[in-house]
Amino acid sequence: VVAALPLRDSLRQPQVLALLLACFLMSAAHGPLYVFLSIHLVDHGYGKAAVGAFWSLGVCAEILVFMGMPRMMRAWSVRSILMTAFALAVLRFLLIGWLADVLVLLLLAQVLHGATFGAYHAAAVAALNGWFPPRQQARVQALYGSVSFGAGGMVGGLMAGKAWESLGPGLTYTLGSLFALAGLWAVARGMAPARAR
Repeated sequence: VVAALPLRDSLRQPQVLALLLACFLMSAAHGPLYVFLSIHLVDHGYGKAAVGAFWSLGVCAEILVFMGMPRMMRAWSVRSILMTAFALAVLRFLLIGWLADVLVLLLLAQVLHGATFGAYHAAAVAALNGWFPPRQQARVQALYGSVSFGAGGMVGGLMAGKAWESLGPGLTYTLGSLFALAGLWAVARGMAPARAR
């Protein structure tokens, strides 16, 4: 817990910096998904109704994970949940990029949204809630949103837009996987058990 320090000093703690970096990278990793998934699926022969169903499946998986998070948080550490979410994000974006024409694998990839967004987001918020006192929560959560969904989302979207034309879908989603892999490294190294308590 970094609550005893002023906010500026607290934000410089290794586990806080590691988490914020990882959150930036996870949002960047989702850039190709949010910008191009529908186009990618149509290009693979799926109809508009199927594309809508795939999006809905991801949302349903996310909701189910949110519902199960209290039990998950009792069973596993925040660090373990985050590392699992990032590892599954690596797998998910590779599946979407290279094997979208295999229906079973595409369904699996969309179900994994429960981990790559739902579990990841809930665990990140829980970590910040545990590290900072109530009086700092509003500013910390605003910073989290700005760094991850704001800056990370913007970088991911720009990366996807540039890569899609020059590299093609497979490599664009592979870049998303590499962002997720870098996030996994940030969590594993910066939120070591001794630091992440």
